[in-house]
Amino acid sequence: MLRVLVVTLYSGENEFEECLNSVRSQVGAKCDHKVIKNLPKHEAHQKLYKLFNDSRQSYDFMVKLDADMAFATEKSLTNLLEFFDDGIDVVSATVLDGLTGMDMDAIHIYTNRCFFHYDSGDPLFTDQVKIEFPGRKLKIVDHDHNVMHAFDPSEFQSFMFGVHRAMKVMQHGFMVPKLNYSSHQRKIISRCFSRYKSGDFDVSKYAILGAGLVYDGVIKDSALYAKDDYRALFEDRKGESKYLDDKRFKSENLLTLPSIIGTSRFTLAAFSYAFRRMKMIILPDRWANCTSRNL
Repeated sequence: MLRVLVVTLYSGENEFEECLNSVRSQVGAKCDHKVIKNLPKHEAHQKLYKLFNDSRQSYDFMVKLDADMAFATEKSLTNLLEFFDDGIDVVSATVLDGLTGMDMDAIHIYTNRCFFHYDSGDPLFTDQVKIEFPGRKLKIVDHDHNVMHAFDPSEFQSFMFGVHRAMKVMQHGFMVPKLNYSSHQRKIISRCFSRYKSGDFDVSKYAILGAGLVYDGVIKDSALYAKDDYRALFEDRKGESKYLDDKRFKSENLLTLPSIIGTSRFTLAAFSYAFRRMKMIILPDRWANCTSRNL
């Protein structure tokens, strides 16, 4: 039977008990589940990737399953493990997100051939750690929704979702923002706005509040600290509704981005993005180990 290490980062998420139960219920693989609790995001990820390195000789696969995620069925994990063939070492599959109602990145599964440079991660983009592996990476749009995300968030959890996404839009620690990340994260926040306006998920409005406070410079952090560091601000501002008709959240059009990150930063980001795309066309072998697939 396949040996799988599942590691969860926990900092007060409502879905934690269901996360634990969903791992216990998996069939077709022997799962060991370890939890890293209440650390700042960057520190937690460093500990996670070091744990993967230290444990990889004892397991066939390693899974990062956040505390606000849960496997949808008892066969969800084995469903995802079926994609490890033809020299694939990393599978990143979308998850069904409650706050936006959309498929969103991602649950990450690794073979024991992966080695993690855990000190290379960025304090904001904590999943962008350097990983060495001999095979390929497979990105999956999982229409079967084997993993659920933020399906029962608290008000504060929704608020922090908006804060974190908006910090990735603004990228205060970068002189030249990464335009593709800014644009993608802004779309996610706009989907929260649409989700709230549709009446499907009232708690999504707190994600808009969190994002608005970042857009307006009330929160200027370049990296996410421990979540409780933001709790007093949330309690002070949670009754506000001014962002629920803010035009910055109504459109997913790229042309709204300059008004959020600033025209000069947007211009620099656009030139940088165009340059990187040109390099991908001229030097395609650099990206040859990454494959995308729709289920």
